[in-house]
Amino acid sequence: MKKLRALFYYTTSGIAIGYLLSLLLFFSVNLEMMVGISMVMYVFLGFGIMLGLAFSEIKLKYMFFVIEILAVVLAAVTGRLVNFLYITKETLNLMTPASKIMVPLLIFVVVVNLINIYIVLTLSKYQKVYTKEELKAIRKEEVKLSELRDEKTDVERERIKKSRRKLRIVVLVLIAAFLAVYFFVPSVNSGINNAVAVISKLDTKVVIEYLRSYGKLAAVVSFCLMILQSIAAPIPAFLITLSNAAIFGWVYGAILSWSSAMVGAALCYFIARVLGRDIVEKLTGRGALESVDVFFERYGKYTILICRLLPFVSFDLVSYAAGLTNMGFWSFFIATGIGQLPATLVYSYVGGTLSGGAQKLFIGLLTLFALSILIGIIKKVYDDKHKARKKSPENSGEVGMKIEK
Repeated sequence: MKKLRALFYYTTSGIAIGYLLSLLLFFSVNLEMMVGISMVMYVFLGFGIMLGLAFSEIKLKYMFFVIEILAVVLAAVTGRLVNFLYITKETLNLMTPASKIMVPLLIFVVVVNLINIYIVLTLSKYQKVYTKEELKAIRKEEVKLSELRDEKTDVERERIKKSRRKLRIVVLVLIAAFLAVYFFVPSVNSGINNAVAVISKLDTKVVIEYLRSYGKLAAVVSFCLMILQSIAAPIPAFLITLSNAAIFGWVYGAILSWSSAMVGAALCYFIARVLGRDIVEKLTGRGALESVDVFFERYGKYTILICRLLPFVSFDLVSYAAGLTNMGFWSFFIATGIGQLPATLVYSYVGGTLSGGAQKLFIGLLTLFALSILIGIIKKVYDDKHKARKKSPENSGEVGMKIEK
């Protein structure tokens, strides 16, 4: 019964997330057409089910209600309450008018809310519900993520900083040269502006037409376009990957996309490492970055895999984030290469052979797969922290004594 309660709660929470994100899609027509509302709903329905299967206890007991309130408030403020009906109609592939869905949908919402309210009110019967004082005691004794790392010596830190200073000079010179060419060479200026405008439209057809207009130089332009979007434009790279597959075939398109994405990722990493790390440390303090450092050191390869599989996450932001941490370049580069290779092959195959609904379905399945890895990482982090706490002699039994008192 405990497992079924958690499964129902997390599944309905996943549906609520789907409705919230589907509402957000209505603010961008291009994104709505490219993604598909039904795909979003099915993906997060699956996400909710996986959460319910992964966790037998309800950790965030108000999660469903918070997400539901956010969705309703967003729809009410923007005058889009009727969109709930259209989302339901498209998800269930109903042919009936939207007005006839209103009563069944309201009944469904009321029943789900009543069941979830009952689940929350009777939570203490099926699992331990801690008071605020007990939670504070547990969190105080819980091993922090930053404590799971091997601390570097002052000599090692100083050596790392010296190497960054040398690289900083090289990077600054290259950036200055690029800016000089950009601002003082009109053809380069207009070309870059046009390229950014093309990929910002989030339309694969526009990108394909743009690349084909360069004829034999299309591959070179595509390579540069991938690097440009990596550094300067937070646009999902899968647009260019799908375009490369459509133009060059999925095999050669995959090779082109993978190699150019690797170069772009490396550049993002070095720019962040050389220019950003010391500045961030000064603004936040070294201790503030330690948890992020440990996360990338221990789970960075999984994070990279997730972000590469998720089609609407800018992978380049992860490259910048990795550069700000102490994750080594070769660890990052190898994990990036391995992590993005299967996704590049899949997206190239999808772009070269599938279209329309089949393409959206395939992307949806990949998204669901990436979210399942995310759930695995959450459990791994949780288990690592608690295993470390249990192994610590000074913490053994201490939390339990505090709670009993």
